[in-house]
Amino acid sequence: MSTALVHRPTENAALKSVQYNVQTPPAVVLADLLIEAREMGDRYGVRVLDCMLDRALGLVPQDG
Repeated sequence: MSTALVHRPTENAALKSVQYNVQTPPAVVLADLLIEAREMGDRYGVRVLDCMLDRALGLVPQDG
């Protein structure tokens, strides 16, 4: 059985207390970082920065 399927009330309570007030950098900065990540061959960085750029441009809804 996967541990991801186990209900963990204490973990859920701890995560709810964490505030995520992270401000996304401007789209221009994210685009520059995305280009640099592609040039370096950083697949994970490309994936993360691509998602951040989509959010900064309003192409996907913001969480919460």
